Amino acid sequence: MDKIPLEKAIGLIYPRITVLVTTKGKEGKPNAAPYSWIAPVSFKPPMLYLGIQRRETLTIKNMRETKEFVVNIVTKEWAFKAIACEAKIEDKVEKSGISLKESKKVKAPTVKEAKIALECKLHEIIETKKADHFLVIGEIVHAEKDPELKDEEIVLHYTGANFVGPGEKYEVERKR
Repeated sequence: MDKIPLEKAIGLIYPRITVLVTTKGKEGKPNAAPYSWIAPVSFKPPMLYLGIQRRETLTIKNMRETKEFVVNIVTKEWAFKAIACEAKIEDKVEKSGISLKESKKVKAPTVKEAKIALECKLHEIIETKKADHFLVIGEIVHAEKDPELKDEEIVLHYTGANFVGPGEKYEVERKR
């Protein structure tokens, strides 16, 4: 095995699911930002975490204000639009070409193109002393999935500007 510099070690955890997190500010303006640091943290209640850069981004600001957000799973057909939302420009949501719709249980909008949407209530934002990311924990209060979704449509973040789709599916026997 080759020794890897520690600053590159976290990049070895790949591929990661790509999501577009949508929020809405108190004044009602929507925001969207792509992330790939996400995982489940609880079955009951259903909860997930997001790793978000440790600075006051509009996503974090909106989450603090409204206590809500939506995790939209990115698929191939709209991946370029989702990634365009990482731009630090005015009206990036409109300029990206994504469409938004009203969510069922939260005020934050859902992406119309999303085939999986997880509406969340903010549970906690954890600011660890040394980490360069916030740990955002959300409780899923509503979930939707397009029954026609194929696994190979889901976009995974590999590294940098590299993305991949799910590969071969196989089973591994688990002993519980």
